[in-house]
Amino acid sequence: MIKSIFRFFKAVTILSIGLAVTTSVKAQDIENPTYLYKTTLMRAAPGQLLDLIKTLKQMKTDGYYKKLGQQPPFIMRHSQGDHWDLLLLQPMESYQLHYSADRNILNKKHHNEIITWRQAINTHVVFKSDLFAYGPDISLVAQAFADNDFYHVEMFSALAGQHAPLIHERAMENDYLVRTKRKANMIFVGDTGNDFDNFTIGFHKSMQAFAAPNPTTRQETEAAIIGAGFPEGTDIGAYLRQFLSHHHDTLATAVR
Repeated sequence: MIKSIFRFFKAVTILSIGLAVTTSVKAQDIENPTYLYKTTLMRAAPGQLLDLIKTLKQMKTDGYYKKLGQQPPFIMRHSQGDHWDLLLLQPMESYQLHYSADRNILNKKHHNEIITWRQAINTHVVFKSDLFAYGPDISLVAQAFADNDFYHVEMFSALAGQHAPLIHERAMENDYLVRTKRKANMIFVGDTGNDFDNFTIGFHKSMQAFAAPNPTTRQETEAAIIGAGFPEGTDIGAYLRQFLSHHHDTLATAVR
């Protein structure tokens, strides 16, 4: 079942997000995503959001991540939807690298600085939640963040036994979006952390681009629904919900 899901995932991801996905992306990267990300959701204390953003920017400016041998996170700011204020998507590559002996040496060397920045963040935060998830290669994700300033984030928790069918549905929906001449979403599959099993990020130039109407006719849309594997006449939103315990939608903007 998993192999068949990711064969399908491969086909739609190659067309995904309207980006130039080159042949340098290996098949196994798409069929069995292995690039690890740490996703952190933060809610600022009342009146502290701008100070929190300033702190996170200063960490990057001061070379905090470079000192630890890490890549800085991509940061987006909530516009409307869920209750978090900021989402940080940090490229980790793998657990092996993150917990390697070299990284451990750097963590010990900069222990006091780690504590200082952690306390600085905690000064401004009332809620924080992490999810380690596998997703598209960093080259695709970095380019998507560089090219787009508006994001649609959907986070999903599956019903018992519906985890694989939920991922399959997300891949089918990406196929449908591509068939209707729109951008597909990047799919991230949760591994450990908070209660979300997977999430998607839709990358758009602006809110206007995100809100643009379906450019295809009714007949073309119906054909796309069937072509993507949904039953004829399917309401895709309603179809999705049969796999869900709960889900959250958020519109967000870039923090540069």
